[in-house]
Amino acid sequence: MALVSPGVQVSVIDESFYTPAEPGTVPMIFVASAQDKTSSSGTGTASGTTAANAGKVNLITSQRELAETFGDPTFTKDGNNNPIHGGELNEWGLQAAYSYLGVANRAYVVRAAVDTGELNASATTPAANPPSGTYWLDTANTEWGVFVWNGNASTTTGGQTFTKHDPIVITDKTNCVGGVAGAVPKTSIGAVGDYAINATTTYNDLYFKKHDGTWQKVASAGWKQSNPAIIGATSNPTITNGKTMTLNGNNVTASGTTLDALVTEINTNNPHAGIKAKNLDNKLAIYSDGSQAGPLDTKVTIADGTGLMAEVGITASTGDGYKIPAYNTSTHTNVPAFKGTLGNDGMASGAIWLKTTSPNLGANWKVKKFNDTTKLWEDVSASLYSSNESALYSLDLSGGGVNLPVGTLYVNTVNGQTGEADFKLFRRANTGSTTITSSAIATQLTAATYAVTIEESIVGAEALASKTFSVTTTAATTDADVLAGEINNASFTNVSASVDTLNRVVITHNDGGEIKITDTDGLIALAGITQDSTNVTYEPGIDPASPPTPRVYRGSNWGALTHNSSSTAPTSLATDGQLWYSSIVDQADIMEHTGAKWDGYLTVNANTDPAGPQVSATAPTTQSDATALVDRDLWIDSSDLENYPKISRWNASTLKWVAVDNSDQTTEDGIVFADSRSSTAGADETDATIVALLTSDFVDTDAPDPALYPKGTLLFNTRRSGFNVKKFARNHVDTTANNLRMGSASMSGYYAHRWVTESANNSDGSGSFGRRSQRKVVVQSLQALVNANQEIRDDESRIFNVVACPGYPELIGELVSLNNDRNLSAFIVGDSPMRLTSDATSLNNWATNVSSATEDNDNGLVTNDDYLGVFYPSGFTSDNFGNNVVVPPSHMMLRTIALSDQVSFPWFAPAGTRRGGITNASSTGYIDSEGEFVSSPLNEGQRDTLYSSNVNPLTFITGAGLVNYGQKTRAGGTSSLDRINVSRLVIYLRSQLNKLARPFVFEPNDKITRDEIKAQADSLLLELVGNRALYDFLVVCDESNNTPSRIDRNELYLDIAIEPVKAIEFIYIPLRLKNTGEIAGL
Repeated sequence: MALVSPGVQVSVIDESFYTPAEPGTVPMIFVASAQDKTSSSGTGTASGTTAANAGKVNLITSQRELAETFGDPTFTKDGNNNPIHGGELNEWGLQAAYSYLGVANRAYVVRAAVDTGELNASATTPAANPPSGTYWLDTANTEWGVFVWNGNASTTTGGQTFTKHDPIVITDKTNCVGGVAGAVPKTSIGAVGDYAINATTTYNDLYFKKHDGTWQKVASAGWKQSNPAIIGATSNPTITNGKTMTLNGNNVTASGTTLDALVTEINTNNPHAGIKAKNLDNKLAIYSDGSQAGPLDTKVTIADGTGLMAEVGITASTGDGYKIPAYNTSTHTNVPAFKGTLGNDGMASGAIWLKTTSPNLGANWKVKKFNDTTKLWEDVSASLYSSNESALYSLDLSGGGVNLPVGTLYVNTVNGQTGEADFKLFRRANTGSTTITSSAIATQLTAATYAVTIEESIVGAEALASKTFSVTTTAATTDADVLAGEINNASFTNVSASVDTLNRVVITHNDGGEIKITDTDGLIALAGITQDSTNVTYEPGIDPASPPTPRVYRGSNWGALTHNSSSTAPTSLATDGQLWYSSIVDQADIMEHTGAKWDGYLTVNANTDPAGPQVSATAPTTQSDATALVDRDLWIDSSDLENYPKISRWNASTLKWVAVDNSDQTTEDGIVFADSRSSTAGADETDATIVALLTSDFVDTDAPDPALYPKGTLLFNTRRSGFNVKKFARNHVDTTANNLRMGSASMSGYYAHRWVTESANNSDGSGSFGRRSQRKVVVQSLQALVNANQEIRDDESRIFNVVACPGYPELIGELVSLNNDRNLSAFIVGDSPMRLTSDATSLNNWATNVSSATEDNDNGLVTNDDYLGVFYPSGFTSDNFGNNVVVPPSHMMLRTIALSDQVSFPWFAPAGTRRGGITNASSTGYIDSEGEFVSSPLNEGQRDTLYSSNVNPLTFITGAGLVNYGQKTRAGGTSSLDRINVSRLVIYLRSQLNKLARPFVFEPNDKITRDEIKAQADSLLLELVGNRALYDFLVVCDESNNTPSRIDRNELYLDIAIEPVKAIEFIYIPLRLKNTGEIAGL
């Protein structure tokens, strides 16, 4: 006390200790699901399903929060959109949690680090998503806008009209000559008259297949000669030797009487090489490549001489003459003026209109950009224009480019040789001003006077404005100021120049527009502005390999777009750890031990089936090529995929198929399941065919050591064979090491990546295939989660008293270990297999582990524990989308336990018609061999079989509906803890007594403290007597159990004995019959 003078000081000592209430029923639910699911809100990724949040403990308080965190629970469906009962990718855990939260408001949910979405069956090797921001030209859905003109008279079918042509799209360079990207398409591609887009480079050249079978780039000289400008009307004409006509002003004299002789005359003696003649279906056809100067570059003129024209059926040209086929690019509103009479004002057949806008089937380029957040390809608009400045004019009429955001795209229709048909995508690379920067100016500008022409784009104008000026240099650093000054003195509208601190000339277009520079005398190149400078390229149409002089440069905020062109979405090399469930059943690579190594099966067993093991639902009677079966032919029975692969060998002596024991890895008749190879050589990136592997002895260095197995043992190569789950392992092969299985050959040239089997073999050594392989991978991930996660072992901040992993009996052992780590603080709800049939024999064999399973699984129930309850069978209900689905027993029991605790206490059995009602399923049963749900209300004999094996039956009781009709634990012996109500009472007491005793830590170990803690315990237990948890109890905490030696060790003992209340499970009612009047006499 601190008082010195008289006064009052009040202090408060809080001795009102009490034991806080339990939090109620709180489960910990372990789940597996697809990764990066969409939140139930419809937008964004469900945070609980990201890879980063795998293993994170989430406290969920409502169904809505669960669906937003983990997405709606999904169940796999078949081709008819029906849920697959028992499908190994079904999200049973999330569905159970969702159902539980319908009657409760607190549950912990933890997702395993496995993406079940990667386990969907696929016959093709998967790849990864491309990097975010990847661009893709979707060639399958792009409209190219190619329309071909028919110049015949309108009185003929199709005459004077355009016809849309869909070009062949070439995206593989192997279809180009020499296998070179951008080269001319091979002649083997397409037919005469076809069009093709060569999308193997960013230029996307348009080609036409000429009558001679060669491909000609549209608008080139070769293409112009692909379609005749003139076709005579007379078939097989009779020609008079010596008669003449005039062709493009040059006299043609017939030197024979046949059409072929006239064709030769025109081709040989015509002074213009660009004019050619051909016998086209017995008619004279005349072609021009447009190489003649002047007006004759677009037409052919013809006039009569001495009657030759009449003999071949050609009319003299007038007006515009016979027009050469033209290539025209314009919008859908600017239809080319091709109509007219041939030889006067009409366009020749074969002319092309490239319709640059999308209406009426015009060009509509489908360019897409990958969004890594949504994992979706998003459409990006890309209109067609003839130049950068034309794009600026159309896309930003008021700003000239300054308003265009980065990422804006357009398609440039003029990129190669002048006028030829190609299409290149450009992307707005910068925003704001366009800048070009020179090198630092020292003395490199030789003293001279240089001419320079700069053209600039101007707001509201589609064409560039040009100015030419001179610059006189002195080979001094001051030349930087001279060059900048002359540019500014030219008084451009938007272009100006300055000198920066590094003495570099900076040329700027203030509107973000175009700067075209013609370097007449080489000054610009000397200043260090070249095609490699930032924002600078050669002018479109210039071949970078042989640029002309003078150099013409283009400064622009447009840059060529790097993109992929393909009919399917581009992908990247599979990410490390990506899973693949191969759906291929009919491909199996099987090798045989020769005594020293593994070798191809056909090499060891000559004359066996040349196509490898036959895979069929019925036993083969011949080899695959219809020849007779021979000794040691192989057959894989595909009629029972649940037990794939059922392998048999043909015995030529007994003429019978003999089954191979998949669990035998020790005898010469056995088989080993392991990864061994994917191809016939380590350097191969692609899988070899099964036929090729039959005669190859190549194996990867991780193949099984042949020294461990006897000669004759088979090796089922799980890497190349299908119907299992594999994981992509980048750099799986150490290319700096040697292949020990191939005589220590160097692996320096090997392909480093491999698909590695992820679905481990079964405990008997047999392989894991089909749905079992999917399940194996999911189970392994869940087991790793429960075994290694430290957050779930925090028993102070994460309080839960029920634990389950719905749908996975294999997790029972791990859940028991977790519960022991947490000081037995939770009751475990265990499942039974969904495919466990309800006959007494199957139930007894599973529950008593007749098959000697090594872990809890479909084969047997192994675990015994005082705090574990196992339930049977599965339930039939509907998911969040209204589909009928099969759910595990824990789905029903979690909710049943919660409802029982809401109307009673944990020490009341959650069973029977009062508290054991099942409200989230309409029926119970199992899944049969065909995948159908079989309703199975358990009869008394089936219930007795289950109960005698400590498995609790879920069944239908007339008048009560579905109920849990058992409350046994999997206790290893007979004690009070063999009942769920007592087990949960002990869990409750363990938690309450821990809370009760904690405040007494560090208190004096004397009679006062002992009396206080005993009084607290008496109060707690007395309340439990009143709440029908205990019949009686005894608490001892005095000198008798707190001896001096214990006190000296700083120990306090509080000994408690309880008599827990037992639930009524068996009611016996003897009924006696008495004679009349006897009862009254009693």
